[in-house]
Amino acid sequence: MYHYVRRGETLHIIAKNYGTHVHRLMALNPQICNPNRIYPGEKIRVR
Repeated sequence: MYHYVRRGETLHIIAKNYGTHVHRLMALNPQICNPNRIYPGEKIRVR
C-alpha cells in the first residue's frame, strides 16, 4: 500500500495515520535518506 505525501505532512504524521512508526516507514522506503525531507507528491510505501 502506498501513500502520496500531501503538503504539510511529516513521516511522523503519516506513520500515526497508518498505525505504524517512523522507523518502519524508513525501513520500507530506503530511498528516504532524511526523514525530515519528504516532499508533496512523493510516493511512499506504508505497508
